[in-house]
Amino acid sequence: MARGWLKVGLLAGVSLLGLGGGVLLGFMTQHAPLPAGFQLGNISLKGIRPAELTDWLTRLDQTLGELPVQAEQAPQAVSPLRDWGVRLDILRTYEDIRQRWSQVPAWQKLVGNAHAQITPHWQVDESVFRQRLQAFRWLERVPRDARVRFREGIIEIIPEQLGQRLSVAGSCQNLLQACQASLTDSSHPNGSCAIRFSLALEPVMPRITREVLQPIEAVVASYTTRFPGYQVNRNHNIRLAAAALDGRILLPGERLSYNEAVGERTLKQGFRLAPIIIHGQKRLGVGGGICQVSSTLFNAALLADLKIVRRVNHSIPVPYVPLGRDATVSDTGLDLVIENTLPHPVALSVEVGRSHLTVRVLGKPMQGRKVVLHTRRLRSSPMRVALWRLVYQEGRLIRHEHVATSTYRPWD
Repeated sequence: MARGWLKVGLLAGVSLLGLGGGVLLGFMTQHAPLPAGFQLGNISLKGIRPAELTDWLTRLDQTLGELPVQAEQAPQAVSPLRDWGVRLDILRTYEDIRQRWSQVPAWQKLVGNAHAQITPHWQVDESVFRQRLQAFRWLERVPRDARVRFREGIIEIIPEQLGQRLSVAGSCQNLLQACQASLTDSSHPNGSCAIRFSLALEPVMPRITREVLQPIEAVVASYTTRFPGYQVNRNHNIRLAAAALDGRILLPGERLSYNEAVGERTLKQGFRLAPIIIHGQKRLGVGGGICQVSSTLFNAALLADLKIVRRVNHSIPVPYVPLGRDATVSDTGLDLVIENTLPHPVALSVEVGRSHLTVRVLGKPMQGRKVVLHTRRLRSSPMRVALWRLVYQEGRLIRHEHVATSTYRPWD
């Protein structure tokens, strides 16, 4: 009987000893410091206990935030990492370290020969990153459309030029990779070496390429008006307006507003005082003479069979175009708007000589196509003039279009 109780006592003692040892082993392994073989990047975590990880990572994040950052395109512009909105993701990095530590066998934890290479996680405040990128906007380049130049009867298509802009996603990825490398290559993040990375630039395509302009091969239509060479200020205004229109390209379906193309007529913009017509009277006004450019464009567009979306006649006849074929414009809202209804792009070539102005519409002429403009006085007082456009194909009339009816005040 006594032997039975002895056996029971021995078993109980062994069980308690085993239970206590297990608890002790579990406690020791759970709170054992990380060995030298556990590394975050190239930083050893030796001696750091799991319960201390959060505080240690917080201090590491503060240290990393002080590291200088240099963009390769502007190495003289140095700023701390925190100014880029980049921080160590403490929570995710902590969870990775704890998970890797939990996978280590207990005996390895006790003897301290476990190894693990843990990659740190990062978080980025995109608004801060974008704001920091603003300092490097000078690296960006606006794309340049392909152009058409008409010189001495020859059409030349000048190729487009690609632009470039800063890529937020690409630049951010490059910086994070550099941060990762800084923890891998340096024995301690307090090193004096800056984090160097390359700002990513992505190409920006122009709106119009050389291929788009290939159909432009000849003069579709042209119109010339004349002016006295001695009117210096007026002719100066004509040249400014002509320069604003020269080279303009209209793709199929696009419209051209004369006012938007030429811009506001002010002294600040370089326009001068010259005679203008207001309510049937000639007066001095800034930009006088530009209506001759709009009227010349109006006639060239009509002959090129472009659509006239908006046009207003002068209050009295003007001497440089026939009755009913003028187009006045003003900053107060009077505008000339044309639309390219042709199946191919067109370009404007505007030439100003000593006493003449020529507007050419360049494009792809339609074989056998001819446009004729016809005007007729409907009555004399007040004078009313109707304008028609007649379009012929191979000598056969295919369209008879009423363009506008103009009413003029009596004039001296």
